[in-house]
Amino acid sequence: MRTGRAMARAGPYGGRMDEESVLAEAFARVLHEQWKRHRQLSTHGFDEAVLRAIGEDAAGLAVSNLSWHLALGECVTAQSLAAQWHRAAEEIVGEVESGHLVGLVGRHEVFLPLWQFAQPAPGNRLSETVARILEVFRTGLDDLFSPDTVVLWAATPQPELEDQEPRKVLSKVSPEELEWSARVTVARLAQ
Repeated sequence: MRTGRAMARAGPYGGRMDEESVLAEAFARVLHEQWKRHRQLSTHGFDEAVLRAIGEDAAGLAVSNLSWHLALGECVTAQSLAAQWHRAAEEIVGEVESGHLVGLVGRHEVFLPLWQFAQPAPGNRLSETVARILEVFRTGLDDLFSPDTVVLWAATPQPELEDQEPRKVLSKVSPEELEWSARVTVARLAQ
């Protein structure tokens, strides 16, 4: 996904579209297509307040999805990783849920950020440093552990790392520094 104020895609009036316009255009197009396909909806006579609430929920969901997309960075799905590793997708999901892989469980798929792997290609195994970090979170948070916590920690500038995001400095700082930052975060969360 490209970021920035404007995207190189032409808008409906020949100009450039910003991200919000792209979302609005895609939402309106798909809503129109779905509405035509489900004709019974237009004959129901929904209350305007109900329609507004549903539209607002959809907008909130879109913003939430984008926020998680930013937090994850470049990623791979559990399905595609399972195929590459010749394992069942359920095993990959189980490793995310148990804290042995970093990932985000979405509504229909599990997304795993590529930064956790030893090489950029997900065909490689988990980096040793990330394995150590996951161990800190799993053991330190115990029943409070959630895969989302590790994703958010990795995407948030950490004071112990000179206000850098852990995922961006994995190969630049020592594993001990990253592990220390994880321990500090776990201590705060466990209070």
